[in-house]
Amino acid sequence: MMLPLVLCSVIAVAIIIDRARAFRAAGSDHEALHKRVVAELGAGNVEAAADACAASQGPVAATVLAGLRRYTSMKAKDKRPEEIEAVVSKTMEEYAPKAMHGLQKRLNGLVLIASISPLLGMTGTVTGMIRSFDVMAASAGLDPGAVAGGIGEALITTAAGLLIAIPAVIAHSAFSKRIEDYTVTIETCVTDILEFINGD
Repeated sequence: MMLPLVLCSVIAVAIIIDRARAFRAAGSDHEALHKRVVAELGAGNVEAAADACAASQGPVAATVLAGLRRYTSMKAKDKRPEEIEAVVSKTMEEYAPKAMHGLQKRLNGLVLIASISPLLGMTGTVTGMIRSFDVMAASAGLDPGAVAGGIGEALITTAAGLLIAIPAVIAHSAFSKRIEDYTVTIETCVTDILEFINGD
């Protein structure tokens, strides 16, 4: 039963490293970008706000940039503010999931590993106890040394399952929190851009 647990641990570590790199590449200073965009829009510098997004990475920058480019395009065509607002809002709402998809990949793998690792550990516990009872039944008397191997297997697999599941749960929670932060910032940026359009 240890082989499946080892495989789960290797996969979990690989996913955690992969996602950590993805989130690092996406950047963590999205709040600063949001403040920069709001400041530039407040000054009427749409191009400067777009340039700030283009120079940044991550789902917030990509989503806001898509909205600002659509705004610039429709503004150049002298569209009505109501029409611009509706189209820009729809553009950003549709683009946000695409921008977030790259960060959400493989996170379900951590959930799966966190779920099955304790179950595999419990399976090892059961097989270890069965082995111990078989040894006890085959022996003439109760020899602690004879059953120690089975009990040891039971304890080791249980502990291994938990030691794999706990880091997987923690990592998934941390990554999910980052995604939630990105989502909140994107929603705030959408509101700010729509307010800018209404006041333009």
